[in-house]
Amino acid sequence: MSTKDYRGDGFVIRFDAQKCIHSGNCTQGAPEVFDPKAKPWIQPARGERDRLAEVVRRCPTGALTLHLADGTNPETPDSSNSATVVPDGPIYLRGRIRHAAGSDTEAVAHTRLALCRCGASANKPLCDNSHIQAAFKDAGVCVKAPEPVTHAAEGDVSLHPISNGPLRIEGWFELSTADGHNYVCGEKTWLCRCGHSGNKPFCDGTHKKIGFTA
Repeated sequence: MSTKDYRGDGFVIRFDAQKCIHSGNCTQGAPEVFDPKAKPWIQPARGERDRLAEVVRRCPTGALTLHLADGTNPETPDSSNSATVVPDGPIYLRGRIRHAAGSDTEAVAHTRLALCRCGASANKPLCDNSHIQAAFKDAGVCVKAPEPVTHAAEGDVSLHPISNGPLRIEGWFELSTADGHNYVCGEKTWLCRCGHSGNKPFCDGTHKKIGFTA
């Protein structure tokens, strides 16, 4: 089991090590609570719940969540769904996300996830920082911009990894690229999972040519 709970006064901070890619948002936001050199490395008693809830929301991968004593998660999704392309790294997806951990599991709700773009993650379709070891390079811009669409980036977005192929996202979201451009995507969008598309972050069928398996 990759998750562990750290208890505070009337709340719990839950850490999912499998999702963590060490973005540093938590250690920078509340270093007195999140300290990799301390044991345990998360000490909720040193912080105030509402402030820690805001710090937790900054975690781009969903590795950190805050839960009340009764087990409920008070975090509400962002009002609109957004996807931010990180140069040489993943896509940070935020909003009303539904994702199943496997083909035999039921989709559950998420508010923050990091999506693999390099094709090397052992936790596909989620990022596990393998892009660093794989020396994945991509500027994080759209080579071929999608057609302009006017639509609210609202509602649920669901993730559907295609066997040996791309990640299909169903639902509307706004995609932000590293050069400052924003594009509205939906109702179905196919994102590259193999790391070799010539039209990143979108799929162009290259996975077939290179024999990508996932």
